[in-house]
Amino acid sequence: MPPSTHHIENAKSGRAKCKKCKDLIAHGDLRIVTSAYSETRDMHFVSNYHTSCFVVPPSAMAGVSPEDFVQEHLEDCSNDQVLSDPATEQEIIDGIATKPSKKKISDKKKRITKDAEGDEEEHRPVKKAKKTKSEEQLSGGEEIECDGEEAADEPTLVQKLTWVGCKKCEKWRKLPDNISAADLPEEWYCSMNTWDTALANCEAAEEEGA
Repeated sequence: MPPSTHHIENAKSGRAKCKKCKDLIAHGDLRIVTSAYSETRDMHFVSNYHTSCFVVPPSAMAGVSPEDFVQEHLEDCSNDQVLSDPATEQEIIDGIATKPSKKKISDKKKRITKDAEGDEEEHRPVKKAKKTKSEEQLSGGEEIECDGEEAADEPTLVQKLTWVGCKKCEKWRKLPDNISAADLPEEWYCSMNTWDTALANCEAAEEEGA
């Protein structure tokens, strides 16, 4: 999947909302726009951010500082070419925060993976098992779902399965071994499923074990 592109521009209408804070971006205000192309749907998915709300994507741009992002990855499409002014450029750099390396599990729409240890350590039960999207398979072929509770009989875990959630329908799709969740865009949709075309739409049923 082609990487996302990023540019800074002046808001054209005042009707777009910031993806992070959900507030409207006023007409003429500077905003950072990310665009990702979906080959399966032949369309671009666009997200808008206040310059102070934008964070450097941790998976697609691991190790890229806010300064490097602005100077090397952010295209200046603003009316006054604001990045050519050192003071304004520095103000934008200072307003961009680097996302933490570990995200809190707080929303089902986010892609979440978790390794199950399968030992005798006690864990507090989670209310919704679907928020833990890694499964472990026993050596004997039996599958267990790791929902935060202690695994019985100390099973031997041999395989980890990772899932990705559709932002639109909130259904989960299983990732094959050759695709990493870190390589997928921040907002993922069923239509972007290139490894199982039968599930590349929101009408398809959620896979067993999700």
